[in-house]
Amino acid sequence: MKRPPYGIWLLASDRQATPIWHSPIGVFLAPALGLMLWHGGFRSSAQVALAGVAALGLLLYGADLRPTLLGTGLAVAAAAAVASLAWHRDRSSIAPVLAAIAVPCLVAVAARGRARLAAELPLVIALLGTTVATAGLAGLVLRTEPLAERIAGVWRAQGTLEYPPALGLVCICALAAALALHADGTLDRPSTVTVGVLLVGSVVATFDRVAWVEAAAVLVLFGMRLTAVRRTVLLIAAVSVIGGVAALAVSHPSRAALERHLRHGPISSRSDAWRASWDGFSDRPWLGYGPGQFTKIYGADSRGRVSLAHDAILEQAVESGIIAAIGTAVALLAMLLAGVRGLTSPDPLRLSAGVAASAVALSGLYDFTWSFAPLLLLGAISAIALQRRDG
Repeated sequence: MKRPPYGIWLLASDRQATPIWHSPIGVFLAPALGLMLWHGGFRSSAQVALAGVAALGLLLYGADLRPTLLGTGLAVAAAAAVASLAWHRDRSSIAPVLAAIAVPCLVAVAARGRARLAAELPLVIALLGTTVATAGLAGLVLRTEPLAERIAGVWRAQGTLEYPPALGLVCICALAAALALHADGTLDRPSTVTVGVLLVGSVVATFDRVAWVEAAAVLVLFGMRLTAVRRTVLLIAAVSVIGGVAALAVSHPSRAALERHLRHGPISSRSDAWRASWDGFSDRPWLGYGPGQFTKIYGADSRGRVSLAHDAILEQAVESGIIAAIGTAVALLAMLLAGVRGLTSPDPLRLSAGVAASAVALSGLYDFTWSFAPLLLLGAISAIALQRRDG
């Protein structure tokens, strides 16, 4: 028997059957993902907090230690980071290492509730995404840094992640989750359209062209695959045109600034960072420069924002060496394969998990979104949700 539809504001308390907050998903994974609200979860304090959440999760719920490609890759990368930290102990940061350890631990905790994960995770992602999107749009309207920032003459929404492409990625995952909840009968049409327009408007306000393409792809995917949500998708698309225009108007870019931004290649602009990363890795291939020490080979820009590799594998190679790079590559591949498998599923909840796993994995190839440990965790547990329940 299907659950009656609710508005998203009622979901946390009115779900039938066992409440989400009585499972490790609600008690530990939701707070771990919620650290995205704390400077995106990429600062030292949030990274330490993530490690604390992981330790409590292991203590109270235990872990599923059956080996998987994803878990093995994450564990190998974390072990290599520990080795690099030990070698460079006087000039490395311990917080990112704690976060690197916490992610595979939380994945193992999540695997204990694999049977419920696909059903419960979309709610967490949808709620988190709408919160982050609201913060980003509010920051844009009020010109409040770091929720929004003027980059190359264009005001762009950043949200609590303090980086526009990361905000866009979270909104993409949340958009798929909201549509899945609607298809599953959990979220009614007015709420779904409201949330969908909010998320698409935030994606537009990031000025991240990759996120623009992904938002359109998610709407097309759900509209084509799930007949029951087609009308809702069309409503979101139609109203989002108005929301997108409003977001652009609030950003108020000059014509020259907008043209300059649109000519900026989202992939080609990474070449300098990739070249510097490869050179740095070639100089110290075994244990790298130490966790958190990427700036030693590339530095920071004029406003003090740290410039990272824009590639998860290269970044780990520079900081922790070749073993960390191999582990990261294995984890990325496993996440992507799981995501692709989810994209072929007729189940809307698994379809949304496929979107999240695929989007996070692909972002690791051209951006530094894997530096946001909760964002990496989102992709990883989405991949876990897509594993067979018997394995």
